Amino acid sequence: MNLRISILLLLFGFTLTSCEWKSDVDDPILNQLGTGRGIVTYTGYEPLKDKPINLHFYIPEGDIKAMPIVFILPGTSRNANDYLDAWVKHFKDRKVIAIALEFPQNHYSTSEYIEGNMFKNNKALPEEQWSYSVIEAIFDHVKSETGNQSVQYNMFGHSAGAQFVHRFVTFKQNTHLNKAIAANSGWYTVPDTRIEYPYGLKNSGFSDLSTLTHLFGSNLIVALGDQDTDPNDSSLRHTPEADAQGLYRYARGEHYYSESQQISQTNSMIFNWKRVIVKGVAHDFEAMMVETADYLGL
Repeated sequence: MNLRISILLLLFGFTLTSCEWKSDVDDPILNQLGTGRGIVTYTGYEPLKDKPINLHFYIPEGDIKAMPIVFILPGTSRNANDYLDAWVKHFKDRKVIAIALEFPQNHYSTSEYIEGNMFKNNKALPEEQWSYSVIEAIFDHVKSETGNQSVQYNMFGHSAGAQFVHRFVTFKQNTHLNKAIAANSGWYTVPDTRIEYPYGLKNSGFSDLSTLTHLFGSNLIVALGDQDTDPNDSSLRHTPEADAQGLYRYARGEHYYSESQQISQTNSMIFNWKRVIVKGVAHDFEAMMVETADYLGL
């Protein structure tokens, strides 16, 4: 074999190796919702049609119509595929439609993601323009495409995804949400009407008792890794308002839960939340998912 042919064969083999899909999951990659794994780009929500969202999905074999649906919200890196990898790795045998939502950074800034695009230049935007509002539209889309008959969906969010989740629960009423996990959020919108939004409800437009009744009556699980205690984490926000909640994520989560519980008791409101402390875990989305997913009852 001459040198030229040897080099070409070597380059060809390298190309095949470098193009190999690296996931441990052996399901086919699909470009439409159906049994298996894939990614589809969703633009069907008219108010945000110019801001596409990538749906990284896994649908196991079985009766798709009867499967529960879980939406998974990733952290600030928007690495939805990694979150779906973790779900499939640990929960592949569960008959659940799992969809990790990627809000692309070139279409959704950090605030538009974690704070839902409720305000622009300190001006309140119509609810239909909120990033939160696309969830219900995606739920309808998934049901339409798969024939699924679920009447509710569930949510899991970690870090920035947990910020999205707990504010979604706070501000979006009359949804089809069943249960939601907010794991290791960096900071919170505490339901305190004396504290300025986004750290509290003051001047948010949602400071009345109906907001609190809805929020405290929701099935929200506040999940906290008890080792998520690094005050110097480069991705952790430090402002006077955020630091008033605590100097690290675990402390802030404890503050959020205890303050919310106290406010609900002061107003004689039903409090349906759960606090889950995951021992020995720091800021690890996969470990938090594994240790808390059962609280969704899927």
